[in-house]
Amino acid sequence: VIKQPRAVICYICGRKYGTKSISIHEPQCLKNWHRENDMLPKHLKRPEPKKPEVSPIQ
Repeated sequence: VIKQPRAVICYICGRKYGTKSISIHEPQCLKNWHRENDMLPKHLKRPEPKKPEVSPIQ
């Protein structure tokens, strides 16, 4: 059995990242999202994605 490292899905781009690298990736991904969104025509611009709240498991 091969054990895969834990992965987290980026709420902005939907790609998988390791639990340690996601904190580095998210700010960079959000900057890229803003850059791309700012280049769109006004009628195609979207609101900034919000990070989902995660409730602790009880």
